[in-house]
Amino acid sequence: MFALAKGHAQITLALTTLIPILFFYSLLYYWIVFLIPANVLLLAGHLYFFRDPSRDISKNSNNLIAPADGKIYEILPEEGIIRIRMSLFDAHVNRWPVSGTITKISILSGKHWPFLSFLRRGTDENSKQTVELRNEIGTFQIVQIVGMIARRCIIYGKEEEKVEQGRRMGMIRYGSEVDLHFPKDKYKILVQKNDKTKAGISLLAEYQGG
Repeated sequence: MFALAKGHAQITLALTTLIPILFFYSLLYYWIVFLIPANVLLLAGHLYFFRDPSRDISKNSNNLIAPADGKIYEILPEEGIIRIRMSLFDAHVNRWPVSGTITKISILSGKHWPFLSFLRRGTDENSKQTVELRNEIGTFQIVQIVGMIARRCIIYGKEEEKVEQGRRMGMIRYGSEVDLHFPKDKYKILVQKNDKTKAGISLLAEYQGG
């Protein structure tokens, strides 16, 4: 069954219903027929971008799994940070990298720089939403950063709520970046720059104890 990200069924229904309406009016006004293929393309793009693929989650409550589909943009082992950049072609539903309790959700307004391989300003200056998560290992932060087109970060949770690794965390509308901050002394990083990731499946780092 084709699944859409939470909250987008109504838009899909509206775009689908518009097709026969446009067809009917095109019988009266010939120029409306040119709007039908545009509407079909818009519907196809909507379905593709907001798809929510089912995943066989690689659960291990101590290890770190990828919160987003995309490509590893930067790894900072000395700071405990892994950055994943998402393209317009990636599924944009994010998943929890670890289990824990949401302790804080904060939003920082900023710019809307495009995410290019040679441009870092998007990471540093764009609007972002930071979700702080705590468990018995320590404190984690998942940072959703908007891109040039993206205008909203969505989180499926609230402060003091317990969340489970691999479950749907939220999404960012259109191309963007997701950063994961973790206790650097407790994990061995298993990925390299430019590695492709799948949310809820790809293993980013292995718990080393301590």
